[in-house]
Amino acid sequence: MEQYQRDFIDFLIDSDGLTFGDFTTKSGRQTPYFINTGKFNSGFRISRLGEFYATHLKQNGLLNIDTVFGPAYKGVPLCVATSSAAHRLFQKDLGYTFNRKEAKEHGDKGAYVGFPISDGATLVIVEDVVTAGTTLKDIVPELRTIAGLNIAGVVIAVDRCERGAGEISAVKEVEEELAIQIHPMVTIYEILEYLRELKGASSRCTPETVTQIESYLSTYGVE
Repeated sequence: MEQYQRDFIDFLIDSDGLTFGDFTTKSGRQTPYFINTGKFNSGFRISRLGEFYATHLKQNGLLNIDTVFGPAYKGVPLCVATSSAAHRLFQKDLGYTFNRKEAKEHGDKGAYVGFPISDGATLVIVEDVVTAGTTLKDIVPELRTIAGLNIAGVVIAVDRCERGAGEISAVKEVEEELAIQIHPMVTIYEILEYLRELKGASSRCTPETVTQIESYLSTYGVE
C-alpha cells in the first residue's frame, strides 16, 4: 500500500467512517464492520476525505477530466470535496456535478446540478462503497444517454471484496455489466492487513474483531 492509503485507513477508523460491531448490509448479510461516509460530517472531515479521493484520482491517472460526478445523495459532498481538493493539491480546476432525484421543472431546470455535462465531456464518478451496485446500475446507463459522454471510471472508498450474485465479487460484476472500471482506494483485505500490523494498537479494533472479519471473509470474501 501507498502511504496515503495507510493514512486513509487511519482516517476511516478515527472518524468512525469504518466502525466495528454487528451490522446488516443491503444484501442481508450480518457483517462485523461497516463503511459509512455519512460520518464525514464536518468541514475538516469532508475536506480531508476529498483530499484522499483527489490523490487517488491522481494515482490512477484520472485527473484529466472535465468534472467529478457524485450520485445523489452521498455522492453530492464527495464530488464537491474531491473537485475542491484537486484544485488545492494539484492545481486541477475540475468541475463537480450531481444529479437530482427528480428533475426540476422551474428555475434552473434539469436533472443535473453543477458543471454542465454534454457531448464530449469526460467525468469520473465518486461513490462510497459498492454493495449491490444499485446506484451505479441506475446512473451509468442514464449518463450514457448523453451522446459522446466519456465515463473514465469510478472511484470508491472501500471494496468489500464480497461475492455478488455469483462467484465473483459485486464490484467485478458491476464492472462487467456496465463495462466500466472501478478504482477502490483500499480493499477490505488491505484494511485487514493493516489492522493485523496494528496488533491491537487501535482501541477501536480488538484482535477479536480482526478474527471476526477474517471469519466473515472466509464465508463471503473474494480476493
